[in-house]
Parts: sequence; C-alpha cells; structure tokens
Amino acid sequence: MKNFILLILFSVFCCGLMKAQHTPIVIQNGGSANDHSEHFLPADAPEVYLDLDEMEIIIEADGFADYYNVDIFTMAGTSPVLWAVVNGTYDTVDISSLPADDYRIVIYSSNNNVFEGYFSIE
Repeated sequence: MKNFILLILFSVFCCGLMKAQHTPIVIQNGGSANDHSEHFLPADAPEVYLDLDEMEIIIEADGFADYYNVDIFTMAGTSPVLWAVVNGTYDTVDISSLPADDYRIVIYSSNNNVFEGYFSIE
C-alpha cells in the first residue's frame, strides 16, 4: 500500500514537472468569417504552449475543428516565416529554424475562426 501511494505521488510530481516545461501562449479570438466581434473563445479554440526545450509549439484541442492552419510571423513582418497544418486534437510545430526574436502566431480553424497570440524566443 505504501509503495502504491508513493507511485501515485511520483506520477503526479512527474506530470507536474513535464507540464511546467510548457509555457502557455495566451490566444485571443481574432474573429471569424461569420461575425464581426466576439468577446469569448469559441469551442474550437485550441490551447497553445511553447516548449523551448524541444523548440516546438504544442497545440491541443478538443476536436471541434478538423484541423488548424498555423502561421508564425515576426512582429515586424507581414509574411509568415513559418507555417503548418496541424490536426484538430493534438499536434506540434517545429520552431527550431526560428532565430531569437518576438513572434506572433495566428491559428485558423477549419471552422473559419481565427486565434492570435504572441511568444518570444530568447
């Protein structure tokens, strides 16, 4: 019984450490093709995390969108420096080719919703 409790505590601790490596990227609703202004995140809004140890962006969602188009821009740029299509539940985007800078991420859902956030690579 004691070993079982220690195993559970160890698992919880390790999960907490793994999650701590991922920095959340706060996303805002950039609107959709069907409306003019929303002040809440739609159901297909993904959770977005930056993992600088693995040099990737993690996109987690509940499957309300079939896929997401992801564009990454420098703060001064108008053309994406990196783009990808990820699935609607869980996927990653490799950002190892990006130099140290401040970036804007724009995520387009298959439901025509747009989400934006910002992150930095130091």
